[in-house]
Amino acid sequence: VKKREHIFSLDKTEQKLPAILILQVWDFETLSSDDFLGALELDLHGFPRGAKTAKSCKAEMLTDLMEKISIFQQKRARGWWPFSKSGELTGKVEAEFHLVTADEAEKNPVGKARKEPEPLPKPNRPDTSFSWFVNPFKCFFHLVWRSYKKYIIIALILLITVLFLALLFYTLPGAISQKIING
Repeated sequence: VKKREHIFSLDKTEQKLPAILILQVWDFETLSSDDFLGALELDLHGFPRGAKTAKSCKAEMLTDLMEKISIFQQKRARGWWPFSKSGELTGKVEAEFHLVTADEAEKNPVGKARKEPEPLPKPNRPDTSFSWFVNPFKCFFHLVWRSYKKYIIIALILLITVLFLALLFYTLPGAISQKIING
């Protein structure tokens, strides 16, 4: 960054700043104010290698123990990186970074209506739309049944068994007394 130190300085002073990329996620709300969800700060000289899948992307990736890569040495990086807020995982982003030379940037300028951006392939989203009003059984299946199928079946079997035993003990004295009286 070149700027004058003071108003009366004749020469501009050059100051080198670290190459840090800061990504933020905000929840856009129409009626109320927007909410800050999380941030990701990547030092381009040494940032953690991106995870190959969204499931393997964890908040622990941002610790100093992970293997670091430099975009200036590799020229390209792709993967999943975690967004965090107060050390808690709040989201994930799939990104691809390309470092190009000044000549390549002049040949293919970005944002000059030369060529469309290269989008990532469409994400593999679950079948559910998470709309409880439109299709509650589909949402129940995706959110609850897949994770707790075994526990739900065991609970239903136990409930049916308890109801059977309760009805047995409730009707058993009446049936015995009927047998004794009627012979």
